[in-house]
Amino acid sequence: MTMNDTQLQHPAVRWLVDDFLPSVGGKLTEAERRLGLSEKVLRGLIRGNYEGNAARQLAKLEEQRGLHAARLSARPVTASPGGYIPTELGQRVLNTCHQAKITHGCHGIYGVSQSGKTTAAREYRRRYPETTILLELLPGVTISSIVRDLAAALKIPTARHSVAALMRLLCAALSPRHLIIVDEAHLALTRQQGADALDVVRRVADLSGCAVVFIITNLEKHSNTDRVRTSPFAEQLDQLLRRGLPEILPSTPTQQDIAAIWQAFRLPAPTQDIQRTVHALARKNCFGTLLAIVRLAVAEARLNGAAVDLQHFSAALSRMGRGLA
Repeated sequence: MTMNDTQLQHPAVRWLVDDFLPSVGGKLTEAERRLGLSEKVLRGLIRGNYEGNAARQLAKLEEQRGLHAARLSARPVTASPGGYIPTELGQRVLNTCHQAKITHGCHGIYGVSQSGKTTAAREYRRRYPETTILLELLPGVTISSIVRDLAAALKIPTARHSVAALMRLLCAALSPRHLIIVDEAHLALTRQQGADALDVVRRVADLSGCAVVFIITNLEKHSNTDRVRTSPFAEQLDQLLRRGLPEILPSTPTQQDIAAIWQAFRLPAPTQDIQRTVHALARKNCFGTLLAIVRLAVAEARLNGAAVDLQHFSAALSRMGRGLA
């Protein structure tokens, strides 16, 4: 391995390029201020041509990476009711995306509808916009449509290019730094064109070295990977998805997820009656439904200028055509 390759592939340099610089708008001046390494050193490490004591500078950068991670882990978890709420399920989605990127794998994430998979995938793209491509499939996906969607995400002009030409351009634009997340992948499981489209994503990943995560919604709470196994194209899909480990997401929120919702809405500690009610609702509903119930209850309370109580939950459930647990 050359000096250039050693610097470029060092974990601290990859962190600098993939994670830290995007978080400061790509500005080396800001990176210099926060990390204590000069722009010249940082630029040389990024380009792989730093000619000084590279080992010493890499050690400094590695130390800064550890300090940055420690600072992040020490921050209190905050969230907005209108944005991403950091749940255990969401963290599992983020972790799977990280694992796929590190191992250049082709992973599958399985979970019930309205459990927060798409929200977590969008959050991952928000955190790593330079290296994450998120495709949210629509019914009727084909090889042509998925190739053109990938090209558009990479800002490759699609006009006047054949699918074969776009494939070549995609493979040239992608690298092992990239991750393709295919959300709503279950929409491709019932048609040959859809199964072929997912295979094309796998082919692009093989040729470019990038990672892929397929997000598949299950119809039932405990069906796990049954939507793949019962597909008419199960054998083809199995060859595709066995390349990485499946991540089976829980179908109902955990106690930590409930606490995250409470914190997102900045609610006071719940009474015992509300706590029992919310935990009972969590056992019967997915995260998205529980979030909708709490959001309605909070809205009911604020309209009345009151603190959230059982009556507000009852009113919310009545509006949703449900009853208390």
